[in-house]
Amino acid sequence: MKTSKPRAVLTRQNNGELARILRENGIGVLEMPLINVSTGGADTYINEVMEDMGSYQWITFSSANGVKGFFEAFFKDFDDIRAIGMARIACVGAATANELKKYHLHADIVPEVSTAAAMFEAIAKFESLDNLKILCVQGNLSSQDEVRKLEQEHGAIVDTVEVYKTSQIELKEGDPAAKDFRKNGADVVVFASPSAVDSFAKNAAKLTLAEGAAHPKIVSIGSTTSAALEKFGMKAAKEAKTPSAIHIAEAMGELLGIEIADKGGDCSCGGDCSCHHHH
Repeated sequence: MKTSKPRAVLTRQNNGELARILRENGIGVLEMPLINVSTGGADTYINEVMEDMGSYQWITFSSANGVKGFFEAFFKDFDDIRAIGMARIACVGAATANELKKYHLHADIVPEVSTAAAMFEAIAKFESLDNLKILCVQGNLSSQDEVRKLEQEHGAIVDTVEVYKTSQIELKEGDPAAKDFRKNGADVVVFASPSAVDSFAKNAAKLTLAEGAAHPKIVSIGSTTSAALEKFGMKAAKEAKTPSAIHIAEAMGELLGIEIADKGGDCSCGGDCSCHHHH
């Protein structure tokens, strides 16, 4: 028996702001994290990077988790933000740039499309990277192709450092969220990364919908996630304009026929959130 309230499944951790916007708009939320992100396990190379701090012309961040993990390590070594030096900073997207603002730092570059390729392209347009020293802050699943391009095509001297780990969660048969999903399904499910899609596919046996359960439409947060879905024969019914909470919510709203309003609750990013500016 289908209840009248539409339901969304969110497949990552820490959905504070997105969950709030959905609930304010009368959409039920089922949180079923499929990946686990941990900072603090920065690789040993971080020590060498910290010794070189101040010598980089650019520092690039490929995700908000990268910002968190990097500054966790940074403040173990330094007690003054100025130790970062005169580096320009590039962030892959708005959520990453917002995380950076918590340290009173502004991103010099945030590409219009939230991909590493677009970020590196924007840096190369900004100035010649020949012989410039660039620090790329990443996670364990970040692609190295784009980084190699910086070296090979633009002649940059690149250091990469891994500051967070993404691992897949194996759902237990008795996991309450998985049980709920099998029994009731949902109207829409959101995938926020290729690794969440991979994990969904690996957990598929535990996510088989019962008879009469609602089959969800899929929202993807960007082109790399959409490509991952296609690899498993799934298709995103909607791709969010950007990976920001309000745009993900709007994409879901379009599928559900609901006009999404951000009523502004408590902004999980401390109020300087870009989410209040586009209703």
